[in-house]
This record gives sequence, structure tokens and C-alpha cells, in this order.
Amino acid sequence: MDRPRRTPEYEAHLKERQDRAGRFGFALGCVAAVAALAINLWRIGPPWSALTIVSAVLMAALNVPIGIALGLLGEKVTRKPPGPRR
Repeated sequence: MDRPRRTPEYEAHLKERQDRAGRFGFALGCVAAVAALAINLWRIGPPWSALTIVSAVLMAALNVPIGIALGLLGEKVTRKPPGPRR
């Protein structure tokens, strides 16, 4: 079975979709990181040390690449194949 070839227009459209999905995932990851940081610092309590804040920030920063990956995965799952379907 032959796969339909991708046209330059489809390639440009695909690149734009991936760019938007990556930006959306980055924003989603940043929101999740801020929420995770706030929850971690709230659960620890007010007398914070430097090590506590650094570990909370690093754990919260893990949400950013996870958000980007989820955004790109969502783009790939919802993508329609090029060309007519049989």
C-alpha cells in the first residue's frame, strides 16, 4: 500500500500545527509549574531554607517539558493523514 506523499503546503501546515502545540504545551507546563511550586511551598511551611526552595523549584520545573510533550502528543493524535482516505 502506497502512502500519500506530503506536499509542501501540508508540510508548512504541519510545522505550524506542531509549533502551536509546542507553545500551548509550554504555557500549560508553566501554569502547572507555578501551581506545583505554590503547593510545595504551602505544604512545607514558612521557615524555608535555600535547599527547600531550590528542590521545590526543580520539582516544579519538571512540569514544563511534560507539558510540551503532552501538547505535541495531542497534536499527533488529532492529526489527519494527508490525502484522501480509502
